[in-house]
Amino acid sequence: MTELLQKTSHASLSEETNRTRRVCFVCTGNTCRSPMAEAVANALAQEWRTHLPEAVRDAVAPTLEAYSAGLYAVAGDPIAQNAVTALERAGIAPIPSRDYHTHTAHTLTAEEAESYDLLIGLGGGHTMELMMRFPQLANRITCMPKPIADPFGGDETTYEACLAEIIAGVRELLFAGDAQ
Repeated sequence: MTELLQKTSHASLSEETNRTRRVCFVCTGNTCRSPMAEAVANALAQEWRTHLPEAVRDAVAPTLEAYSAGLYAVAGDPIAQNAVTALERAGIAPIPSRDYHTHTAHTLTAEEAESYDLLIGLGGGHTMELMMRFPQLANRITCMPKPIADPFGGDETTYEACLAEIIAGVRELLFAGDAQ
């Protein structure tokens, strides 16, 4: 949240403290990496808010909502079962409004892209493609601290390793400086 807050100017921060910040993780097919990143960010945001004193949480702390999309998704494809297994084994509980168990893939549209405060490519290629498709949103596009390799077709161990990289990247990008 610290990094996301820093992207908001000091003047506008005081005007928008309670505004929900919407982030979207983007990969290729929206069945592995980006839905796992979405689940991680939502779980960490919920955990972060829970540990704040109520007065701060309700008066100052913005809400973060994470979403995901693909650049070349096949609409309706389910989340990879190994992604679900990795999330469950890591103890990442789904939030009711964004339950990863029922996630279905979709391709990011221009209208949807406009609705996000931050678009996060899971790899450099995703970030470059976002910049090419949505140059008007360049100030809202970033990438994970380290590229996340695609686990598609891999075994459970591959997905668990991918998830570990995603957790580290989401913490660094969105929650750096916060008590963890």
